[in-house]
Amino acid sequence: MNKILILITFLITTLSVAQERKIDGIVAVVGDEIITESDINDAENYARSEGQTVTDKCSFVETMMKEKLILYKAKQDTLITVGNDEVSREVDSRLDGYRNYFGSDQNVLTNFKFKTMGELKNVLETMIKNQMYTQRKMASITHNIDVSPEYLKDFYNTHQEEFPHLNEEIEYAQIFLYPELSQDHKKELIDQLNDIKKQIQEGASFADMAKKYSQDPGSAENGGLIMNVKRGQMVKEFDAVAFGLEEGQISDPFETEYGYHIIYLQKRKGQILDLRHILLAAVPNKEEINAAIKKLEGIKDEIKSEKITFSAAALKYSDDKYTKYNGGVLSNSQTGDNRFEKIKLPTKILYNLSGLGKGDLSEVFEDKDNNRTVVKLLKITDVIPAHKMNLEIDYNRIKNFAQRTKENDIIEKWVENQIPTTFITVQNEYKKCNFSIDWLQIKKK
Repeated sequence: MNKILILITFLITTLSVAQERKIDGIVAVVGDEIITESDINDAENYARSEGQTVTDKCSFVETMMKEKLILYKAKQDTLITVGNDEVSREVDSRLDGYRNYFGSDQNVLTNFKFKTMGELKNVLETMIKNQMYTQRKMASITHNIDVSPEYLKDFYNTHQEEFPHLNEEIEYAQIFLYPELSQDHKKELIDQLNDIKKQIQEGASFADMAKKYSQDPGSAENGGLIMNVKRGQMVKEFDAVAFGLEEGQISDPFETEYGYHIIYLQKRKGQILDLRHILLAAVPNKEEINAAIKKLEGIKDEIKSEKITFSAAALKYSDDKYTKYNGGVLSNSQTGDNRFEKIKLPTKILYNLSGLGKGDLSEVFEDKDNNRTVVKLLKITDVIPAHKMNLEIDYNRIKNFAQRTKENDIIEKWVENQIPTTFITVQNEYKKCNFSIDWLQIKKK
């Protein structure tokens, strides 16, 4: 979540400055691409938002010059194309993400400091097109790069002293269940939605009722409004009901994994819908949670008595669609492998794994997953003691690092080779920067 907030902050800063920027001081020109003082300030602010210490603007200038040169050459490369349709799809996808995050078009405009969605869309189109050009050019430069065992060994020997000391890590798997609501509890929610629907049909405002009753944090404050809904954007049960409605129609109550809904179809634009909905979340009571705990404890007993393996039990019972087909094993998105630094685990996970060793099972406990109540059973699948990073234990991590380093070196050399055939100028005090590349070819004059 912190990463998401940092990214949103960066986008707000970048897009707002792009929208508000007047005549700005030019720092450098690469080909026909321009770098301004505001670009450098944006990069500084983003670096600080990620906790980096900023002492010198020169590094930001050089990084941007490299990016601009790659972009400039990409646009000249006839083998690299970026279609307007794919840019539009990506823009629409990002706008949908912003709407879901901020709740409405108006909230998006307020946070990004734009007057109209058209203005925001135009800025996004330019930004995304440039990103696509740059990424594709970089991919074409590095597409044949590979790390051989010999190269990896030399790389490790050269950088061995630079590799960090790692704290204790673990790999673990999980089985979790969503507590099931009782039939009486389900009927209570359905009856409540039917009553809300009746009040709306008798003249109450759907938007007002959504503000009062809906438990969807993304849309309730905006009267349940969700705009530009496309097929496949929502869960399948929601899609099936929404796309079966006529304009002005209110659905009957229906169930999804999030709870019970009613939908009002406000406008249909071909296969794109503007709608309002009211969600009553499927929040289990204590009795329903205890029933789920008892069920998972029974599964744990089956595993301990070797009637079923943990991996098979995860596939058969777990409600976690992201891990059940992988034996319940969790992946660490930050490192790209299955290891987690033990002391940085979420408090509840760490507490329930404390004192356990490889192969041990935790107690069954109540937890949250994306704000939904779940009950969990954990198993430690491996323990990696604290150690200095080395090839024997950390082969894949070091290989990935070597691959990225090699690709960066190749790109750096490619950039340097393009300088003689590219118009480049650096303005003002930035001419005094001690760049890693001879951008102005001073040394060769």
